[in-house]
Amino acid sequence: MRRSFSIFITIIFMISSGMLVYFAPLYAADQVITDSLYTHFSGTDRRIVIIGIDEETLNEYGNFSLWSREKLSDLLEKLYEVQSDSPAVVGLDFIMTDLTDPDKDKRLADAAKKADGNIVVGSNIVYRGRVEKNSAGEMFYNTEHIYRIEMPYNELREAVIPGFTNKIIASDGYIRYAVNSVTFTEDETVMNHDSFAFAVYKLYCAKTGEKIRIPATNSRGQFQFAYSGTTGEFSELSLSAVLSGKVPTSAFRDAIVLVGAYAPGFQDAYQPASDRGDSMYGVEIHANLIQAYMQGKTMIVANRLVIAVITALLVFGLMTAGRKAKLPKYAAGSAVFTVLYLITGMILAANGIVIPCIYIIIMVLASDIYFLFDNHQRELKKQMWSFTEAMAAAIDERTPYNASHTRNVAKYCGMVADHINKLHRRGKEKEHFSEHRKEQLVMGALLHDIGKIAVPLSVMNKATRLGGREDDIKKRLLTVRLRAEIMMLRGDHDEAWYEDIRNKTEHAELMIDKANAAGYLNDELMEEVSVVLKYEFEGEPFFTDSEKECLSIRKGTLTDSERKVMESHVSITKNILSKVYFNSYFRNSPVYAGQHHENLDGSGYPDGIKAEELSSESRIMTVCDICDALLATDRPYKKPLPFEKAFAIMRDMVGKGTIDGKYVEYLYECLKPHEGSSE
Repeated sequence: MRRSFSIFITIIFMISSGMLVYFAPLYAADQVITDSLYTHFSGTDRRIVIIGIDEETLNEYGNFSLWSREKLSDLLEKLYEVQSDSPAVVGLDFIMTDLTDPDKDKRLADAAKKADGNIVVGSNIVYRGRVEKNSAGEMFYNTEHIYRIEMPYNELREAVIPGFTNKIIASDGYIRYAVNSVTFTEDETVMNHDSFAFAVYKLYCAKTGEKIRIPATNSRGQFQFAYSGTTGEFSELSLSAVLSGKVPTSAFRDAIVLVGAYAPGFQDAYQPASDRGDSMYGVEIHANLIQAYMQGKTMIVANRLVIAVITALLVFGLMTAGRKAKLPKYAAGSAVFTVLYLITGMILAANGIVIPCIYIIIMVLASDIYFLFDNHQRELKKQMWSFTEAMAAAIDERTPYNASHTRNVAKYCGMVADHINKLHRRGKEKEHFSEHRKEQLVMGALLHDIGKIAVPLSVMNKATRLGGREDDIKKRLLTVRLRAEIMMLRGDHDEAWYEDIRNKTEHAELMIDKANAAGYLNDELMEEVSVVLKYEFEGEPFFTDSEKECLSIRKGTLTDSERKVMESHVSITKNILSKVYFNSYFRNSPVYAGQHHENLDGSGYPDGIKAEELSSESRIMTVCDICDALLATDRPYKKPLPFEKAFAIMRDMVGKGTIDGKYVEYLYECLKPHEGSSE
């Protein structure tokens, strides 16, 4: 049963881990871990330079909207004034859709044309949700429907390559995903439109002859990229410094130059996945993304179903190992397993595949806690069993006449429980004993006679009715004969009187031997004993009142008072066990132990409770206790009964309504095959 429960728990852990991975309820928490593990700052590429519209520039030129196109024109003209010193690509991270001043607009477009097509300018995707049909013809609301794309004004668009600057902000508020391009419809024509970073990267590859690396993407066209540095790590030069000549144009030779907002007032800052402490300007995020393209530092999230299955299998193996290994070894092994998993995740990330980490960590911690608790429970159970075994040994070894009773009753109870389970599996018995239920029963059986530790040995070991006083009585009777003979010789009484006394003492001795060891005194024997008990000598009875009471016992060896002392062991058992703490696992064991002498008709002791209050466990223990008492070979006051005779007596008790007949028959079926064995 314990093995079945362990397998059940293993399956629960396995299914839970798979579902956690598949449904990803802890996405944000997982990203805290994976962003840290999978980010390896390689340092920023010197081929990528940022010219920022920073505070210095704004202080010098004023409001950006008033001079933007004029100064951007100055910048492009300056950068491409000497072709040999010109950049490979210039990316203007601005959305310039509207016309402002015709002369300034035209000048910027002309400056872009002189760059010979090496300029990328930002565009903006406008999303507007709408109801659509999927491939299966089912209606759904598409929140990512592209309503329109805001392109640079026409004259500028003819001279540059547009690329959308929209950022993909993950559900936890951080930027770690990007797309290469989007597909949209314009004038009923399906078109592709590259992202700003991808357009810059492709243009750079075309200029340098490098092979374009197109990242693998998921079903939504997204991929994850690795940042190359923390916020502010890319080389940034102030626009005012470049225009003033403080920075020579030769500094940008063959470089990728990104021009963008680099001041708080632009509100173009985001939370990068690599640097949770500081926000990063949009132009620097583009720089990181371009470097990720160049160095192949892009990743896709592994298929959730595949990872869910793999994780479930790993957890299954982990739990299986936990069931077999000792706790310290398992804890060390689970820690090593976690580290290896995280290292594997890092290796996979370096090769373009992202796997979640938090769920395996959670399951490992959960398994550690489970096995710690399970080990604690097992240790508690071992402690309880050792205490119980010690108490059972103390009880049985206190007297040789009770040497195996406790263990036999516990064994019989376990046999009946197993027999019931066998019948249950065959559909012949509704009742079923779980491992937990069986263990409570067996423990109760081992404790059922603990109260006998307080019963005097003179009662426990009383093998005969007189309990060892036979020799004293016979000496007394001999004294009576001698006194009678002296009185006859002295002339106080005649010989006939003496013969009568002698005959009575001899008759008394005979009856002592006859009645003292008899298992049962029938009416005839009781009548003869009653005659003997009336004998006197000179007005003094041959027997004391106590001796008379003992010799008048019809069945067994105990007087009524001694029987009450003996029966008190159940109350003492209950009292002792009430002082012992039983955890929830064994909380019913003392109840069963305290009811093993109760009868279905209420004639039992100590509480006289009836059938409706007696559990199956208490009924089974009662039957097993009676059975061992009848079959016992070590009882001083009786001979062991033959197997069939013992069960005939119990069936008679069933007929009288004192014990449960079903469990009598179950025990009979359990013991019948072993009849006559050494056990």
